Amino acid sequence: MCVEKSDEFTRERIPVMLKIDSRLFLWTLFILQLFLIAAILHFSIISGPPRETSLDTGIKFISKYDRKTRRPSQVNQDVVLQQLGNFTRTFAETPYRSVVRRQPLTCFREGTVTDSDGSVEVDFNDTEDVKCRCRAEWHGPDCGQPEVIWRAFVAGKIPLNFSLSHTVRHRLIYFIQTTSAGQQMLEIQILDLIDIVELFVVCDLMEKMTYKHSSLFSAHRNRILLQHHRECTPADMYENLPKSVALRDDDVIIYSPLDGVFNRKAINYFKWYENWPQPVRFRLKYNVYGFFWQHPDSTVLGGFACYHSVFQDHSRDTLNRVLGQEKPAMIVGDLNHYGGWLCKFCAQPIDIVKRLEYEFQHEHFTFDGNSRKIIDVAYVQSLITKGLFVDGKMQLNKVQRFAEKYYTPLYVEQNSWNFDNILTNIYAHWEDDSDDEYL
Repeated sequence: MCVEKSDEFTRERIPVMLKIDSRLFLWTLFILQLFLIAAILHFSIISGPPRETSLDTGIKFISKYDRKTRRPSQVNQDVVLQQLGNFTRTFAETPYRSVVRRQPLTCFREGTVTDSDGSVEVDFNDTEDVKCRCRAEWHGPDCGQPEVIWRAFVAGKIPLNFSLSHTVRHRLIYFIQTTSAGQQMLEIQILDLIDIVELFVVCDLMEKMTYKHSSLFSAHRNRILLQHHRECTPADMYENLPKSVALRDDDVIIYSPLDGVFNRKAINYFKWYENWPQPVRFRLKYNVYGFFWQHPDSTVLGGFACYHSVFQDHSRDTLNRVLGQEKPAMIVGDLNHYGGWLCKFCAQPIDIVKRLEYEFQHEHFTFDGNSRKIIDVAYVQSLITKGLFVDGKMQLNKVQRFAEKYYTPLYVEQNSWNFDNILTNIYAHWEDDSDDEYL
């Protein structure tokens, strides 16, 4: 009898215990859910939502950009300029004697026709003088003037002095104005001239870049000086050079505006020749979003090149005005042969959003009226697809990749797989037959 009562009691208690265990499990699960929700809300408050910035004009920027990033400390590392360029690899001497120079004829290898054995060819003229046999679009008795330089001399009515020898190679210091949202353009600016320029001085307008910002800085740490200024003018960058950068009077300083890339052949000319007036300015091809869209203005005057002595001869108050004059003695580039490229907003869409936010905050661009706009990746992609400027109104001109002689800088052409987003319009409507040229 006792055993039967015990079994009956056990059978009655088991459902009760199971019921209590189920309630305990549900309450535990509920409390855990509340804890997780509270934790998510807490960290959302700390990190904040995707970046949204609204301006008084009704424009809202949406990105993952955190404007509260601490400004990196500026590091003035000791830099010793090591001169680049090899005379014997750049020029070739011939057994012939130049009457004009009264010395053995020297030919610029890149611009001269060469034989299979590597020797350079020469031409004889009616005056019994000899000159190097130039490749197409190379000029001068030594074939050292690329087309863009030759046209600049002709347009400026500048007398040519061919009696100068090539015993001097100038050191080049490249001042680059950039932003932390322009990594692709910065890579092109530096690596397109990495074998010509001795020192790159990179100035970040957004004041966010560090030496750890990219592998580019790490790979060329001894050749790149990083600065941070809100304006990044030539005077700013020059005054903040470390003392270890001991410049000589004949060092050539070149300065690129934001998004500017120079014609490599022109920059190399300044390294080896002295017969050019100063300062020289550049007429740049005006691209937008990529090399496939061109601004209706076609070109823009930007950047300069001059000797270090020009910086020494002018005070800070007059330096920027002298270097930025609209009518210099010589302008490299015209509507057919560009002195370089200004590729405005040439970046990934998310970086263009960050850049646009910076531009609007500094009043570089404004929208007409009080129309409300949301600037996000989708908006930028639509602009690139339709070929509209950042105001959403101005129509850009399409550039045909394989029909345009000055489509891209040399580095982009040689490394095209790294620049698909600025080399071709990947957002174009492929069903539109008019976009076949992008393929």
